[in-house]
Amino acid sequence: MADERTLCRNAECGVVRTGVCVLGNDPIDSCPEYDPELSELDQGDEEDSSSEPTAELTTRLRSSEILLESDVWPLRKAYRTNTVSLVGDVKSGKTTLIASLYALFCKGPFSGFSFRGSRTLTGFARRHHLALEKSGREVPTTPRTSMNDGVGFFHLDLSCEIGGTAQLLISDRSGEAFQSARVNTAMVDELRELRLSDRVCFLLDAEKLTQVETRASYRREFKQMIWALIQNGAFSTDVKLEVLTTKIDKLTKREDEKEALIELEEYENGLSNEFKKANVRLDVFRICALPRANYKVGLVGLEELVKRWLAPTAPIDTLPLPAVSPARAFDRLLEFWSGEQTSG
Repeated sequence: MADERTLCRNAECGVVRTGVCVLGNDPIDSCPEYDPELSELDQGDEEDSSSEPTAELTTRLRSSEILLESDVWPLRKAYRTNTVSLVGDVKSGKTTLIASLYALFCKGPFSGFSFRGSRTLTGFARRHHLALEKSGREVPTTPRTSMNDGVGFFHLDLSCEIGGTAQLLISDRSGEAFQSARVNTAMVDELRELRLSDRVCFLLDAEKLTQVETRASYRREFKQMIWALIQNGAFSTDVKLEVLTTKIDKLTKREDEKEALIELEEYENGLSNEFKKANVRLDVFRICALPRANYKVGLVGLEELVKRWLAPTAPIDTLPLPAVSPARAFDRLLEFWSGEQTSG
């Protein structure tokens, strides 16, 4: 039997036999008479200083900032997405449009869709903050996208009121990048988001188009940008192209409002007809996402825009094509699967 003093310096303590401290300490090693050096209690496994440290298990949380191109591919593989690219000069209204769509879904259902979630909530909030009263600004605005930021994508996960869900990705790139690609078409290949897009929207600045100082140069440069991207293979073969005329609220505060609107309409019609002659469909729409020049104008064209962007597409036929004059009878099974031949 073990000596009692090998566990406790108190000769009257029978903790070895009873497991109970005579002074009532629990746990036993809290007793001042307890001698850890002489104790036969199991002290547990000592750390082996020679062994390598165990890797810490961590969980990576999404930052909820804008998505990078590397983040988009896993999302597109997991879900059927509608991808839209916004193309326009500096201060043409790209970021304003993105922030306005986010604000509308924050208020509730819009255009037949309801907000379910987003992987870029922080990114949306940063863009929308300067348009809020709590930002302290007297005039609402949105921050500019820097050319150093490259391309980013905003994400909306929406539910449709008639059933089903929709995943929307909207690209955001600085206007300087598109201006550079217009001048140096070798840079078109760097605009990789355009080939990913189901729809590309060119933002037409109504104010620049109708101002005497900028009218001539802006008209020419806007068309040059579209032609440069088309002729250098920037888009996929089934992409939908549209022009979104922005800042129409600023025309309503001018003395020559009627003349400016007529001038704008003539340019829009001429633009559509010019590309139609080249077998390129280019639809033109007007929007107003932040009517700060004239609040009476209100939001224009956004409900129709969301419906266009999220319109259901025809299902993709995944059946294999039948073999042409197959040498083996086994290969003719594809003809039955594709529905081109039925059994007699």
